[in-house]
Order: sequence, then structure tokens, then C-alpha cells
Amino acid sequence: MLKGIEPFASWFYYLAWWPYILIIDSLIYRIKRNSLIMDRKGEFLLMLFWSVLFWTFFEAVNLIIKNWYYVNVVPILAIRWLGYGVAYATVLPALFETTELLESVGLFKNSSVKPLSVNRFWITSLLVLGIVCVIGVFSYPIYCFPLIWASFIFLLEPINYRWGGKSILRDWEKGSLRKFYLLLVAGFICGMLWEFWNFWASTKWIYTVPFFEELKLFEMPVLGFLGFPPFTVECYVLYNFISLFRYRRGWEEDIYRLNQGKRVKPLWILASSLAAIAFCLTTFDAMDENTVNSYWSELKELQAISPEVAVSLTSLGIITPKKFLVKAGSEQGRKDLALKLMLSEHELMRLLKIAELAELKGMGITNVNMLSSMGIEQIQNLAKQDPRVLYEKLLALKKNNPQIERIPIPREAIFRVWVREAQHKIND
Repeated sequence: MLKGIEPFASWFYYLAWWPYILIIDSLIYRIKRNSLIMDRKGEFLLMLFWSVLFWTFFEAVNLIIKNWYYVNVVPILAIRWLGYGVAYATVLPALFETTELLESVGLFKNSSVKPLSVNRFWITSLLVLGIVCVIGVFSYPIYCFPLIWASFIFLLEPINYRWGGKSILRDWEKGSLRKFYLLLVAGFICGMLWEFWNFWASTKWIYTVPFFEELKLFEMPVLGFLGFPPFTVECYVLYNFISLFRYRRGWEEDIYRLNQGKRVKPLWILASSLAAIAFCLTTFDAMDENTVNSYWSELKELQAISPEVAVSLTSLGIITPKKFLVKAGSEQGRKDLALKLMLSEHELMRLLKIAELAELKGMGITNVNMLSSMGIEQIQNLAKQDPRVLYEKLLALKKNNPQIERIPIPREAIFRVWVREAQHKIND
């Protein structure tokens, strides 16, 4: 993966999460002889569908709050959109399988709290808080963006309680918050794994969270890890809310066979499924336009490379900037490349510096070509730039330069990511 060998470099997320889910499920089955995949297959398959829909909703929200973007994404639309679906299908299984494993090993088994007397005041207060949070996120996203990771807990948990669904409030009413604690811990575990695995992958997400861009662990601002535990609770509440429309059947062992004699009407299933698919595809299209910053790219697309050198690189099997840098990783490797490409040492080093720039935070060749039009062809040049000034210059240049007029200019926050990373590289 670290050498850019496919499919490990670009598909690492999938190669990490799906085995994780299978391993966790097998551990659960070994402990209690009942697990989601082994014994609740129908619910597991349905969970995959809901998982795609749930996370696509948060991708739609990100079009407004602009907290992350994707790099080195597959350029072929059908494969890319299929990849979105396969990746997003892991979210709920990962969270809930981890929760069930923690429950199976007895974590918080003896925990108890003072029972809560749930009354109309509690129900109304939580609903109002949920509505305020949602309005805040969409009205003032730059300040209220963190609320999206808890809004639906407040908004939907009272409904789950009132309508007799699986409910954390009802657990609290009985003097237990064990499920709540388990979800929080599972969220923290999965959050750490998400960010750890994402950090090393080629195809990945990068954060542009307002006010928290400096101090990071992996790609995530350190304070951002606090969002994973409530997000897991939110997913649990959302799933329980959906279960209300399925006669309260859910993924957990004690309710997945609930009301077996009652079935949702096929027409409702068809209509809701088509609506969900339409929403996902519409969001995928918007993501391609706004959230994806770079695609898999080949060296031959670099404006700085002549057609002859591009052909020579392809004949040597050097297709991507990553492979180019790996091949030139030693002094002997650089000498061999210069000879085979018929380049001087100076010419080769120039191309290598451009390739390094293309690999910086997954910038990609399209963005490198854009920066090259400004005379920025190496990390050292980029490190000296002011992100806002550079962004504004490119906007102005785009109006008069036919070479880049069709290239979408990334938002200013992405320029900050690039310049900061370039400065870190120079300082290191």
C-alpha cells in the first residue's frame, strides 16, 4: 500500500473494514452462538442499505458545512459510485457489531444509574433542542457544524420513546444506561480505526473543519474525535426510528423477530426504496462536483511532461506520480531513470519535484497543472504562499487563461491544507 501498489493503495478502506466486520461478527458468534451475520442475515442485508442511506445523508449535509473532501478518487463514474455505496455500507455494521461485541464480553454489565422520570417536559425539551440544533446547522454551518453529530438524538429519541420503539430514554427510565455507554465506546473505537486506516490510504478524505485545522491526529482535528461517540448514538437512534415503520423490528437479538406476522406493504417498500436510491444518486453527483477534489491521475497528464517522456514512462510501467517517486527513491534509481528517459539530472529532478507536489495531500495532477500556471512547481514554492492570496490570484487568472478556465478552483480551505502541509514538509 505505501508503495502505491494497487488495489491496496486506493481500496485500502474496503480491505480494512470488511474483514474487520467479519472478524468481529465471528467473535460475537463464538462468545454467544448468535450474531448479526450468522443468525440475522436479513437484518444485516437491510442494515447495509440503511447504512448507505444514513451516511449519504451526512454527505449531503457536508455539501453545506464543507468539513471534508476526498482525494485520489476513481475517475470512472460507475466504479466510483459503486465504491461510495460499498464504503458507506460498512458504517452501521462496523458501529453496531463493535457495540454488540463489547456487550458480549460483559462491558458495563453491572452499571446502573438513578432512574429518570420521563415526562412531557423531557419529551418537549429534547424535541425543541433537536429542532434548534438542526436549524443551527443549516443556518449557521460555520459555527454550528458540530451539532449535526448529535441533533437527531434529541430530535428522534423522544419519538422512539413515545411510539414504543427501542429507546435510550426508556433504558434510563429503568435505571440503565449500559447501551448508551457501549455505543459511546464503540464510536470511539471505530473513530480511531476510521482515521488510522484513512491516514495511510491513497484514496481518502481530508478535513477542513473551521477553527480546528492546526492540531491533528492522523487527518482528524484532535477535538473531532469527540464527535464519533455521539455519532454512534445518533446512528442507533436513527435506526430505531426507522424500525418504528417496520413494526419495531431491529438489528438486536431481542427485537429482530418482533411482530413477525406483520409486514410492511410492498408498495411502501418500493416507493421508499426508489426515493432512497434517487436521493443517494443525486447526492453522489453533487459530491463529484463539490466534495471530490482529485481523481486517480497519470503522469502523462502533467503539462510539464513532453509526449516523448510520457510514452517512455508508460513503457516502463511508471503510470502514477507515486510509482515515479518510488522508482526514483535511490540515487541509482534516479540515474537509471535519467538514462532511460533521456533526461538531464536537472530535468529529472524538476519532474520529481512536480510529482512530489502532486502527492502532497492527494493534490493530484489537475491541481498541479493549475498551480504550474502560477509558476508553482515544487513544495518549496507552495510553502511560501499565502493561501488566501493564492486562491484569489487563481480565481483572477482563471478568467483569462484558457489552460485552466475549465479547471474548478478548490475552495480556500483546501489551499490552506496544501500550504500548511508544504510548510510542515519543509520544516521536517
